[in-house]
Amino acid sequence: MRGKKLLATFLLGAGLCFVPALGYGEVNQSLYESKARAIDIMLLKLQIAYLMNNPTGFLCVDFSYDPYGSLGKVTKFPDSIDTKGKIFVHVKDNRGRFSAKSKIALRDEFKSILESLFSYLEAGVATDMDTDIVAKFLSREAIPLGYFYQGEYHLWEK
Repeated sequence: MRGKKLLATFLLGAGLCFVPALGYGEVNQSLYESKARAIDIMLLKLQIAYLMNNPTGFLCVDFSYDPYGSLGKVTKFPDSIDTKGKIFVHVKDNRGRFSAKSKIALRDEFKSILESLFSYLEAGVATDMDTDIVAKFLSREAIPLGYFYQGEYHLWEK
């Protein structure tokens, strides 16, 4: 009897060796074979530096480079705004810093935030905030509140 149990255990173990394991898969080759642009890597590093240097007060920020001007169309900026060749800064309020503020106070808040963010970009990516940066400011609910373009802060018009 003991021999039969041992034989059954051995055969079951050997049989399971030939069954493909659940969850077996491969990493998509295009993920590790694709080339990243140097500016994209630099912007990602700057975004991480901003988050790490402001662990308790950071806003949800995304830096991206727009070589073709497509981000301006996708993010539904006014038609007069050209984002081609500029760094697009996307700022979403996750701390309630934009809520219950007057128009003047809101613009001042945008200015202080963007100047703080530009200090990271100035480290080697952008040289002039007025010509190199386009920014969009969103509320916690992702409602557009304002934008920065060519050195001027504008509140979003409906």
